[in-house]
Amino acid sequence: MTMLAAYTIMTGLVLGLRYRVLVLPPVILVGWLVIAAISSQPWLSALIFAVLLQISYLAGIVLKGSTRASITQLADSIARPGTY
Repeated sequence: MTMLAAYTIMTGLVLGLRYRVLVLPPVILVGWLVIAAISSQPWLSALIFAVLLQISYLAGIVLKGSTRASITQLADSIARPGTY
């Protein structure tokens, strides 16, 4: 269960940094199918997978937005010296 959580969080962060929201339903569906095939508790594992994937996807989007904002502020401060 811990490995599932760790891989789900990493996958969600990568998806949040790279793709738009439309990628979530197919990824959740494929994840549910894989989990149902290999897990001893498919419903609980699939629920944990879906929830953690969405939360970490949101964290990836926030991370991407915060890095873009800081890069934009840095570029503006370089372009206009003396202003903060």
